[in-house]
Amino acid sequence: MPVQHETEVGAARRTLLVAAPFVAGAAAVALAFAALHDALPSKIATHFTADGTATSFSSPGSAVGKYCLIFVVEFVGLLVAAFSIKHRTGGHRSLVVLCWALAAATAYGFIADMQRSTQSSGSHATSLPPYQFAIAVGVGVAAAAISWVLSRRRS
Repeated sequence: MPVQHETEVGAARRTLLVAAPFVAGAAAVALAFAALHDALPSKIATHFTADGTATSFSSPGSAVGKYCLIFVVEFVGLLVAAFSIKHRTGGHRSLVVLCWALAAATAYGFIADMQRSTQSSGSHATSLPPYQFAIAVGVGVAAAAISWVLSRRRS
């Protein structure tokens, strides 16, 4: 049975491991925005109820700013969690997997919202089908599984 050595993860590495998924998610959203910019209406939905009905609208530029702010909030919250983990590499691994899952699901949701907005005129009748939430969860689970497998090489 292999022996695992408990090592402390340095502050810079810890920050990088937590930041990378959210930077990647924000970059994916920015690329999607650039690709869809000309097709977006003057107002896009930025908040939905549980049944998928849009309840809040913003200009496309403001919406992307809000999306990036959400990535920052997620990053800060999980960075605090990363620094609360002491002397446990397994805890860091689980946290990094959670970061990738959350960032991937969040990015998918924002990109789906922008893509759906291209099919509307920015009207208050806009809705996001509830199955999009299930797909976002699936994307998050897939990202978690990939990051878990890739991180095994360091365990």
